[in-house]
Amino acid sequence: MNRMHARNALASMTLLALASITGCSSTSSSSASSSPSAEPTIGSSTTTAATVPVTVAPTVPATAAPTTVDPDSCSGADGIPSGADIGATILGDVDGDLADDTITEYSLNGVPHVHSQLASGGHSDAEVQIGNADHVEISFYDFDYSLGAPTKPAVAVLAIGATSAGSAAFAILTNTIHYCIAPWHLDDGSMFVGRISAQGPFEGLFCDHAAGNVYNNLTYAEPDQIGGWNVTTTLLHHNFTLLIMDAPQTFVASGTEADIQAQYGDIVGCDHAPLFP
Repeated sequence: MNRMHARNALASMTLLALASITGCSSTSSSSASSSPSAEPTIGSSTTTAATVPVTVAPTVPATAAPTTVDPDSCSGADGIPSGADIGATILGDVDGDLADDTITEYSLNGVPHVHSQLASGGHSDAEVQIGNADHVEISFYDFDYSLGAPTKPAVAVLAIGATSAGSAAFAILTNTIHYCIAPWHLDDGSMFVGRISAQGPFEGLFCDHAAGNVYNNLTYAEPDQIGGWNVTTTLLHHNFTLLIMDAPQTFVASGTEADIQAQYGDIVGCDHAPLFP
C-alpha cells in the first residue's frame, strides 16, 4: 500500500463534506456541488486509510459587506506608529478590488502586529501575539482559491510565530466587513490560534487541491494501540473573520513515523513551504 491511499481517503472525506455545504459569503471558501474525481496533488505516501461516515456542521449564514469602506473605524487607522520595529512587507490583494495592498509586519513594545494599507488608502492593523518572539512571519494564503472564478478572491494573510523547536503557532487574517485587517476568531470571540507540531502528537495544516478548488484542513495524528495512527482532519471555512469548522473526521493510517509527521505534522500544500522538511 502507499501514502497516496491515505491522501485519497482524506480527499474523499473532504470532498464529501464540501459537497453538502451551500451558501457562502463573498469571502467564504468555495464549496463543491458534486464530489470531484481528481486526486490530491500532494506527493506520495506509504500510509493507508479507511473512510468513515461524514457529519457536516452547519454553516454560518453569510453577511453582506458594506457598500462603503470605513477605514477610520479600524485599529491602526493612523498608520504604523513611530518607534515600531518594522519587519517584512508584502504586496497582495486582501480586499478583493484586484489592486495590490501593502501588508507590513512590525513589533511594538515586544508585541507582533500585522498592518494593512489598502490601495484605496485605508489603514488598519491587528495584534498577533502568537509564539514566543517579538515578530511573526507573514505570507499570503490563497484560502478561497477557485479556478475560473469571475473575480479572483482576495487572499488571506498567514502569520506564523515560533514556539519551541519542532513546533510553531499560526493565525489567519482577512478583512472584517469594515475592511479592517483582523485575525480569525471563534464563536466566543477569542482569536483562533493553530498549531504546527513535528513533536507528536503531530499537528498540521493540510490543503487538498482538487477539481479547481482548495480544501483546507487542520490535521492531528497520534499512534493507536496496534501500530497504526489515528488521523483526525477538520475542514475549515470562514465568514469574513469568523472561523467555521466542520465536524472532525477520523480515519486510521499506517506508515513510518517520519511519513506521518511529514503529511500531518507540517504545512502541506497551503502556499507555504513545510516548516520541518
